Amino acid sequence: DVRVVIAVGDPALRLALPQARLLAGSTDIGLWVNKQFRDVGDLIYVGQVAELRTVEERGDQLWIGAGASLEDAWRALAARAPTLTDCWLRFASTPIRHAGTMGGNVANGSPIGDGAPVLIALDAQIVLRRGGRERTLPLADFYVDYMKNRLEPGEFVRALHVPLPRPGTAVRCWKIAKRYDCDISAVCAAFALELDAGRVRAVRLA
Repeated sequence: DVRVVIAVGDPALRLALPQARLLAGSTDIGLWVNKQFRDVGDLIYVGQVAELRTVEERGDQLWIGAGASLEDAWRALAARAPTLTDCWLRFASTPIRHAGTMGGNVANGSPIGDGAPVLIALDAQIVLRRGGRERTLPLADFYVDYMKNRLEPGEFVRALHVPLPRPGTAVRCWKIAKRYDCDISAVCAAFALELDAGRVRAVRLA
């Protein structure tokens, strides 16, 4: 039997059910059920938690709540780095981008998820919460192995902090797939180069 609990923004629920799986858009977990026939156990649905759906500028960073849709998150990223527009529009189909979430894409850690390389190239930080405690670490340090991460029992992804590209920073993303769009990546590469008078001062490649 699967038990589904609706979250209303209380992080204590996650502490009470630390082994439950968080569910928002179900664009990935749904495939585990109808394609792989996996038992996903207890679920906590967070798709309607308003605090997790925020996308806004905070100082020199873009705050992307874990429950923000892929469409809203990619739109905000592309508005600040227009060279990401092609990757945004090639990321899955429009219905999937409106249903799925950037936090879910990052937390699941699927190697065919195109969000993580772009966010890592942009030097994003991931905000993790457990009860009343929060910690922040570089997204590049979040993954430890194939689809394994540093989430602790009872912890969940609250948000992503993305530094706004500074003047002189060149951001590029390339996706290679069998089809131009609506296809998983064979390769997704994201680069961010800080240029100073034509010289590369710093570079991040993912």
